[in-house]
Amino acid sequence: MSRDLDELLNERLSYEEMMNICREETRDRICEVLQLCLPYSDTPEGRILLEEQLYGVLIQMLSFIQINTGKYRRERQAEGIKNAKANGVHFGRKKTFVADNFIDLFKRLENGEITKNAARAESGASPNTFNRMYKQLKAEGKL
Repeated sequence: MSRDLDELLNERLSYEEMMNICREETRDRICEVLQLCLPYSDTPEGRILLEEQLYGVLIQMLSFIQINTGKYRRERQAEGIKNAKANGVHFGRKKTFVADNFIDLFKRLENGEITKNAARAESGASPNTFNRMYKQLKAEGKL
């Protein structure tokens, strides 16, 4: 069962978990490389020592890639957000109700020309939105 490099980079694995994966995935390949390239290290002790060193190098490389990938992704995202804001792009949910549209309705409500339920029905807003807008306009002193 071979695991993709992207899978390993996206997972948050501990050092020991990465070492176990490296052992599972590369034991046979490392033994073959060691026998071909380093015949004098074909003793069990030499093989284990070199395997551990190679695993350590592999894990350091994967960690370096993972850290730098995240750093560059955040930099690119920040740059994209900066460019979007410079171009006037609005982030977040669109407001379905704008407070300025409620001013006349709330003034009629405060003058007693209309009831609260009738004002809410006329605005088409939910009770929570209606009450939030009313409090917001009161706090801003627009009523």
